[in-house]
Amino acid sequence: MTAQQFSALAELLRMREGASKAAARLVLVDGITPAEAARQVGTTPQAVNSALRSCERGLALARIAAGL
Repeated sequence: MTAQQFSALAELLRMREGASKAAARLVLVDGITPAEAARQVGTTPQAVNSALRSCERGLALARIAAGL
């Protein structure tokens, strides 16, 4: 996922600024592991996984809405 795509997804999902959003970006854009992203931004792996699940649900719904 590109940085621009993540920004659009985050806006669509109304993600709040914070550690979970920053960690999700590190995983989805930069390709690092959720555990490493959690460590880098100072949050828990569970919080990162929760943010990633939200992103996955949002992407799935966007694909349905787009007819893909």
